[in-house]
Amino acid sequence: MQPNCKQHIFLAVALSLCVLAAVGCTRSAAVGYAPPSASAVADARMDIAAIPLPAKSAALAVVDESQWRNPFLSVGDKMLLLRIYLPDDNASELDRGGFTRSSNARKQELSIRLRDLPRALAALPQGCWPNGRVVAIAPGFVTPQNEAQLLRNEQATLQTLQALGVPAKEWPTRGAALR
Repeated sequence: MQPNCKQHIFLAVALSLCVLAAVGCTRSAAVGYAPPSASAVADARMDIAAIPLPAKSAALAVVDESQWRNPFLSVGDKMLLLRIYLPDDNASELDRGGFTRSSNARKQELSIRLRDLPRALAALPQGCWPNGRVVAIAPGFVTPQNEAQLLRNEQATLQTLQALGVPAKEWPTRGAALR
């Protein structure tokens, strides 16, 4: 059976829609890593500047990721995962960090786009920065297929942090240096 003209047109339209869908999916994957606007960075930088810079010795002393209490960024294929610990507003020393006042109960994880990172960091309460103005950053789940993309996303995130004036401790530590 030989295809007729209508079948050719249908196949051409279907193939075009598949190509457009594939291009659209590729674009949407990169949308999460669109850089923030210069005005967003400038506005957030002013708010973040109120947080004191860290003592390098304090930030470098934390060697176990589970002990890091400042903001922590996990770089993914499409989004950033921002982990924060809300401050313990209870002034009493009774059971601080214990069973009834666990830091894990105050732990929050938020998926954000890179362009929203300045606003997200500027909105954090002062108590989310116990070690001063420094964040930790690590790649998310790395596979051979996404390794190059994660590296590009990590570099874009580090550039944004640098523009904000926020040093970054790379995790797992790459020479244990702050940038």
